[in-house]
Amino acid sequence: MRIIFDHLHGHVENDRVFCEAFVIPEGESDEELLALGFLPNLQPPLYWYQARSCRINSNLVKLSYKRRNQLSQLDIEIFNYSDIADEADLFFNNYFILKNFDLQSSYNNNSKFEDLKIMKIKLNETAVAYTRFREFKESLLVLETAMLQNLTKFSLGKDAILLLSNYGKAKNKNFLYLYESYQNYFPYKTEITGSEYWEGKKWIASFV
Repeated sequence: MRIIFDHLHGHVENDRVFCEAFVIPEGESDEELLALGFLPNLQPPLYWYQARSCRINSNLVKLSYKRRNQLSQLDIEIFNYSDIADEADLFFNNYFILKNFDLQSSYNNNSKFEDLKIMKIKLNETAVAYTRFREFKESLLVLETAMLQNLTKFSLGKDAILLLSNYGKAKNKNFLYLYESYQNYFPYKTEITGSEYWEGKKWIASFV
């Protein structure tokens, strides 16, 4: 891989120089990069960067009775994104507006992935959430999730992750990558059973 140091937004703090570092793959597969803590930058051109990446290791998932009962009420369907793009785009667009999320540009960029898939989650035949993801030989990578806001008895964000992890495990894909998780940035990801985070050299289980 080729390493790029971005000094345009660099700065000095306490006599230490800080800058962003990216890599451009030179033969490494997406799965190899994910396993080493790299994540794909969603804006073109497509760089990969290091982060406190988070993933679900399906072999470590332990569900409570309440969670198992909750998940049993939900059904999933897996599609190629292109097959239900209009339906999914409308759902995501309404979700972004409702939550006041400025994500439409990155969503549109992600829509260009040829291997893009989508999981529809249904409750009593009604679509309540959608998750877009990429599927590799041995793992999955989540891109976005959108959900209805009025189902307070469910935690649809976490439910979607666990349902997708279970789908992957059924296909011998034990790792579901979730992008970053920090104390001040998506901390809920490491609160999900089976979660691990990249500490720079190895993966650490969030729960012992």
